[in-house]
Amino acid sequence: MTTETAHPATHTPARSLSTSLPSGHPFSAFRTSDKPGVRDVSGVSTESFPNGSGGPGGTKRTTRTNRTGATNGTSRTPQSTRSHQAGASRNGKNAGTCTDHTTAAERAGTTAAATGDFPAFADALFGHLPRTDQRRWAHSYLLALLTTEGKKSVRRLAAAVSDSPTASQSLHQFLNASPWDWGPVRRELVRRAEATTPPRAWVLAPAVLPKRGGHSVGVHRRFCSSAGRTVSCQLAMGMFLPVGEAPATPATAAAAAASGDCGGSTAVSVDWRLFLPPQWVEDPELLRRNRIPAAEAHGPRPMWAHALDLVETQAARTSCPPAPVVADLSEYSDSVRLIEALARQGRDFVIAVPPATALATPATPGMPGDPGARPRLLQSAPTPVRLPNSHHTYRAFTEPGPGRPARVWLTNMAHRRLGQLLGLARLHQLPAATLRALETDFGLYDFEGRSYPGWHHHMTLTSAAHAYRVLADEPDDRTLATVRFVS
Repeated sequence: MTTETAHPATHTPARSLSTSLPSGHPFSAFRTSDKPGVRDVSGVSTESFPNGSGGPGGTKRTTRTNRTGATNGTSRTPQSTRSHQAGASRNGKNAGTCTDHTTAAERAGTTAAATGDFPAFADALFGHLPRTDQRRWAHSYLLALLTTEGKKSVRRLAAAVSDSPTASQSLHQFLNASPWDWGPVRRELVRRAEATTPPRAWVLAPAVLPKRGGHSVGVHRRFCSSAGRTVSCQLAMGMFLPVGEAPATPATAAAAAASGDCGGSTAVSVDWRLFLPPQWVEDPELLRRNRIPAAEAHGPRPMWAHALDLVETQAARTSCPPAPVVADLSEYSDSVRLIEALARQGRDFVIAVPPATALATPATPGMPGDPGARPRLLQSAPTPVRLPNSHHTYRAFTEPGPGRPARVWLTNMAHRRLGQLLGLARLHQLPAATLRALETDFGLYDFEGRSYPGWHHHMTLTSAAHAYRVLADEPDDRTLATVRFVS
C-alpha cells in the first residue's frame, strides 16, 4: 500500500503569491509590514518565539548565483532536445503520449516554468499549502537553496533571503515543525518531469547520507562500499525520472551503452523513502520524539519494500504509460524479493542482483537445466534463468566491456533486444550524478533536524531546487539574484 504523506491535507483555499501584487514584482508578497512585531511563521504559533520579531528595514542586497547554467555533476538539457514525439520509440520503449489531466492554468504554469519563471515554478509546487506564511517560507527556502553557495545551513539560507535576525528560526520551524504535505510537491515534480518527455524508465537508487551523531531519524552504522568503511548514516531509496533524449535506434543504444553514454540524459529525483533500522522502530520513545508515523512502527521495512512502495506510488502519480523499473541492487541480497513482487504485478524491469545470486537455466525437452548460470555465459545474448523456488522465467545478461564489474541483470522483457536492455540498464548510473549535484549544489547532506517529517521536507525541497535547474530552459537568474524579503 502506498502512502502520499504522514499528514492530512487541510482544505483552506490557497492563494498564489505571484498574483495581484501591488508593486508588480513577482515576489512583492514576500515583503511584510515594516511595523515592529510583524512576522511570518510557518504553521507555528507566535507564542513559540519568545524573542518576538522585527527586521532592519527593507534593504536589498544582491546574492551571487551560479551562472554556468548547470549543476555540478549534472548537465542541463536544452528544452529543444527534451521535447518528445508522440509514439516515438525511447530506447526500445513504446513511449506513447501521456494522458493530459492538467488544467489550462497548470499547462500555462509548466510552460512558464520551462522558460525559467521561478515564481511560477514555486507557486505550482507549493500553491497547495493552506497558509500564506507556509507558502512564503516555501518560496524563500527554495530560493535560498538556489542562491546560497557552499554549505546550506539554515542560518546561511536565511541570510540569503532575509535581513531579519529571526529568519533562521522561522526557516527551521518551517522545515521541521510545520505540518505541510510533501506528497503534492512530489506529484508536481513528476508531472513537470514527464512534461519534458515520457520517462523511458523509472530508476530506483539507494542513497547513503553520512551523519554526525546518533539523534537524526534513522541514523545507524553500516558498511558503505563507496567509502570502503563503516559509517554513521541515514539510508534512503529514491525514485528518479530520466529527462533528455535517448539514442534513436537499438544500434545506437547498444553503442551508447558500451561506451557508458546515457544519450545526453540526466535524472530528476521525485520521491524518497527512509530506511529505519530495528532500533528505531522498536523504541516507543524514539518513535514519539522523532514523529515517526504509525505505519512505520510495525517493524523495519527492508529496502526492497521501500523500492516497491516507490514504484506503486509512481504508478499512481504518472500520466504516462508505465515505464520499466531500472535499479542496481547488486549490494542487496533481498533484491530478488523486489523482482518477484514486480513480476507478480506484471511490471517490466531491469534489475541488477548480487553476483552470488543462485540462478538456474530452465530445462528444455531432452536437455537438463544448468543449476549455475555464470555471468561469462550471459554476455553474448540474454539467457533464460529462474530464481530458486520461483515459477517465473527471467532473462539474465551482463554488461560487456573489459575492466567493468560483472553486474548480473535480470529482466522479464522477453521482447527486447540485448542493445535495448543494455541501454535501459545503463540508466542506473544517472542517479549517481544527481546525488552528486544534490550534495554539492543543493545541501543534500546539510539537513539540520531530527524528525521524520523534517527529513522528508528537506529531501523534497532539495529535489525541487535541483529539478528547477534541470528542467528550466533558461533559469530566471535575474529574479534569483535580486529578490530578498524581510520577515
